[in-house]
Amino acid sequence: MHATAPPTRRTWPWIVGAAILIGALIIAGAVYFASQADTAIPTAEPTTPVASSTPSPSTTPVDAEPTGCLGGEARDAAMVLAAQKAAPHTSRGAVEYAAAFVRWLHQYPYPPSNDADSVATSGLAADVPTKDLREFFANNPNVSGGLVPDATEYYLSTIPGVWHIESSSTDEVVATIGTGLVVQGAMSPTLKGSITVTVRWENGEWKFAKSEGTRTTEDLFSIGEPFTNGC
Repeated sequence: MHATAPPTRRTWPWIVGAAILIGALIIAGAVYFASQADTAIPTAEPTTPVASSTPSPSTTPVDAEPTGCLGGEARDAAMVLAAQKAAPHTSRGAVEYAAAFVRWLHQYPYPPSNDADSVATSGLAADVPTKDLREFFANNPNVSGGLVPDATEYYLSTIPGVWHIESSSTDEVVATIGTGLVVQGAMSPTLKGSITVTVRWENGEWKFAKSEGTRTTEDLFSIGEPFTNGC
């Protein structure tokens, strides 16, 4: 099927009427979601989803503006771990890793089991109650929080995305990541995601600690800073 290139930020329609809240919290062997939406998934111009690619050898200047695409365009374990390795020990570096983890976790089809094992081994904070991401995906969760029907192909894109730091210390950053939803290869003109992620600096790298829903997309996109690139 022929598909056009993903829309750039300039062509992304700014729609504040759709209030969507997505959250995930890894705890006690499960992931909990909360969501709300006032629109159905509409028809949109097709985009080209990137199934896999070689992670880009990104180098990030200290405290550079977050790109939303550190580690490359793929949504696989190699991307997450590349972003983790490249993200500097700054609050904006934490935002980059949080965005990479969000892009990886929230997609269907799910990441393969080997990817889940790799991210669980290297990408999670020490105090996360469970690191068995393979088992989590094996339980067939709707990782969109119900925004798209079960077993429907989708992923999150930071092309129209924004970020906002809720709190920051030397070794812990809480940041809310705003994304667009690409459903069956088409970027939705209305559906957006808002996920607040806590990451911690451990053993010389940022690691995922938890995520939850704290802001509506209307609120987040009104205060958030846009990613400089996105993917």
